[in-house]
Amino acid sequence: MKKWLSFLPAILYDLFIFVLSSKSIQVGAHFDRLDKILHFLEYGILGLLLAIGFFKVFTFSSFKKSVLTFGSGLILAILDEWHQFFVPLRKSDALDILADAAGLAFGIFVFRILSGRRKRASQKAD
Repeated sequence: MKKWLSFLPAILYDLFIFVLSSKSIQVGAHFDRLDKILHFLEYGILGLLLAIGFFKVFTFSSFKKSVLTFGSGLILAILDEWHQFFVPLRKSDALDILADAAGLAFGIFVFRILSGRRKRASQKAD
């Protein structure tokens, strides 16, 4: 049970994303590129937090854990865009999902690099 608590930061962060997505704001055309960058960063953080949970809880291969992390994050991104469809003054955009997916992949990549460095450092200490 204690290992499952490693998903808590990702759950709380996704709740934060949901709350932000619930706000009725209108995005102008000049903001569109910045919007994609923000989606990338937002889901990059989520990818990193999800990876912490998946890599701590499950024991199968790193590749499978990465795929599960990406898949679950992508489902959350799709649900978030679907949710925005129903929020006044918000729009649902497939390009946002693409930016989210790129961010997720980057977050997982960063996690893998950092965890690999930590593992190598602990092996040197032994």
